[in-house]
Amino acid sequence: MKIYLFNNPQDVTVQELERDLELLPQWRRDVVMRYRFHSDRVLSARAFLLLQQALREVWSIEDEITFDINEHGKPSIVGHPEVHFNMSHCKNGVLCVVDDQPVGCDIETIAKDLNLDLCRYAMNEQEVLQITTAGNPRIEFTRLWTMKEAVVKLTGEGLTTPLHDILTAAPHVNLDTHVNEKHGYVYTIATFSR
Repeated sequence: MKIYLFNNPQDVTVQELERDLELLPQWRRDVVMRYRFHSDRVLSARAFLLLQQALREVWSIEDEITFDINEHGKPSIVGHPEVHFNMSHCKNGVLCVVDDQPVGCDIETIAKDLNLDLCRYAMNEQEVLQITTAGNPRIEFTRLWTMKEAVVKLTGEGLTTPLHDILTAAPHVNLDTHVNEKHGYVYTIATFSR
């Protein structure tokens, strides 16, 4: 497994984004340019650039790639069933993970405030208690949220399992979570137990 991270996407200038766009296939440029805001364009472009870098470094794939999207939105690379990847981004970071086995990932900006209504909606009772009694409830909420998102992206099934049960319904999943307070994000990588 290889992990690719890009910190501080908010620092990318218009000129840097223009250079990034030149490195993308036309179909991906079109996707990037559908976003209205510069920041969203940067995130979309940088996520794909990280994937291109990973494909070159890990599998020596230099060809232009296209995605096949399953019925729940999980992408795969046409013609390369050996490649498993997942991408995620938030305002503070971009994450791409590649492996030879299925993988899911999520990166989220650490919440500025703890929204208890959202917490109760997305978490089960044990998780709500874990969050509200944590030394830093905002980080704990973000940590658990990324874990749930990474599991959903790993399985590729979308939200077919209720939010409360995602972690308890995934006993054969390994979760690797990292908190980066300096850059203000948390990310989790999910893989199936081997």
